[in-house]
Amino acid sequence: MFIDTHCHIDSYERHAGESFDALLARFRTSSFTTERSSAKEKAAAAKIAQPEAFIHVACDPADFETARALSEKYDNIYTAYGIHPEYVETETAEDEARLIEYLAHPKCVACGEFGLDYHYGAETKAAQVKLFERHLQLGIKSGKPLVLHLREADDDALDVLRAANLHDTKIHIHCFTGTPEFVEQLLALDAKIFVGFTGIVTFNNAQSVRDAAAIVPIDQMLLETDAPYMAPVPFRGKPCHSGYIPFIAEKLAEIKNVPVEELYRHCRENTRKCYGI
Repeated sequence: MFIDTHCHIDSYERHAGESFDALLARFRTSSFTTERSSAKEKAAAAKIAQPEAFIHVACDPADFETARALSEKYDNIYTAYGIHPEYVETETAEDEARLIEYLAHPKCVACGEFGLDYHYGAETKAAQVKLFERHLQLGIKSGKPLVLHLREADDDALDVLRAANLHDTKIHIHCFTGTPEFVEQLLALDAKIFVGFTGIVTFNNAQSVRDAAAIVPIDQMLLETDAPYMAPVPFRGKPCHSGYIPFIAEKLAEIKNVPVEELYRHCRENTRKCYGI
């Protein structure tokens, strides 16, 4: 069994033009190919599987209420609430007050995602750092595991994290896209670090991510899709959903040179240790 530790169900519905209920129905009937599907997609479809549970991440304050409703409708949907760095110029004190309220919901298992993203936000670096520092303290105070989005901001991210008291804090480094050197530095932090890998690990141009995965201990790995983004090969370019986790797991098992069943077993236990589910 496995859990998708990071997905955006509402975004999937918008990108795919399919409701979550319809996706669940396709899991029940194994309806994952059409006449337009490539031969590779048809051959791979048998591996698609429904997760045991989903951690739905709401990182736009406008989506907090949707996340709460999803978690209350479905027994196997849990939530994380945060404010993505892309909202650095628009987030308000009211947003942060609402965030604190949603973090107290009984189905909420984490604070995040939040952090730094210099790929699209290079012109707001200083403001992002201040926001990251504030949200990091907010997250630590909540007592929840933290879900961090760290993209092309290695030095500033490490400076902020090293300056904080992270002892015994559970941290999910979400959708790792960095270098082996960066992951080594993250693993050395005084915190309980878990590193999440998405479909990127299957991309031909992602050797650096695979090299980083080779370094991460298997008992610190998490499986995630970041659906609807970054669907793994052979579905790259299509809306990603949580059923694609097996393709990520297979690649990670290959990298770690272990049977995929062993990879699943470790990642499931890691999810329990990080999120309590």
